[in-house]
Amino acid sequence: MADLFNVVFAGQIAGTADPAAVRANVGKLFNASEAVLDKLFSGQPVAIKKLVDQATAMKFRALMKQAGAEVRIVPVDEQGRPLTAAPAPAAAPAPAQAATNAPPAAGSMAARLAAMGEPAPAARPPAAAPAAAGDWAIKPVGTRLSDPAPPPPPAPDTSAISVAAPGGSLVRADEIARPAPVQVDISGLSMAAAGSDVLKEDERRQVEPVQVDISALSMAEVGAPLDELRENRPPVNPDISHLKLA
Repeated sequence: MADLFNVVFAGQIAGTADPAAVRANVGKLFNASEAVLDKLFSGQPVAIKKLVDQATAMKFRALMKQAGAEVRIVPVDEQGRPLTAAPAPAAAPAPAQAATNAPPAAGSMAARLAAMGEPAPAARPPAAAPAAAGDWAIKPVGTRLSDPAPPPPPAPDTSAISVAAPGGSLVRADEIARPAPVQVDISGLSMAAAGSDVLKEDERRQVEPVQVDISALSMAEVGAPLDELRENRPPVNPDISHLKLA
């Protein structure tokens, strides 16, 4: 069974909308007479749409919102009765609170909420007990009511720190490592003349020439078909008598 809802209106105005304009908008929306509008804006909850699905209820709420009115969507059963959870068993009330469990007076907000299946607003908590009399005193104007904050720690000593000029080096000249130059002995090296071979004869790789026998090769004449030079071999006829197709 699909969920059913009633769209309930009790004359609430959305935000700071003009009540007269909202009344006129609702009258145009429902094509309602002045008598019907008086009933809608009487403050009593009125189901302007009954036993509809959630999508339809949301549509009506949006239309009423555009008109400047606020509505509530109340889940109901097939007979249109509000669905409420079963109340939990309550402990016996104290004598001072017995009056709060009495049935709500007719016409009160609690009675109207009970008729729509909504819980009545919770009772206000009792007021706090007055402070006991004692040795109270008022401090002069400007007196701190809390302990002063501890003083900040002393600033660090930055007298030995200096700032280099923009673009200057952060390392002093005496802090730069200067390794001793390396002396390389090149007396045993010589340079060949331009265009000369840098390899000596005994440094070259000796490659033995390969002797290829081409005495059995011949060359056809220019324009002669090469397929005539192919070797004529007898066709191969394999014996497939012992094979069968599954």
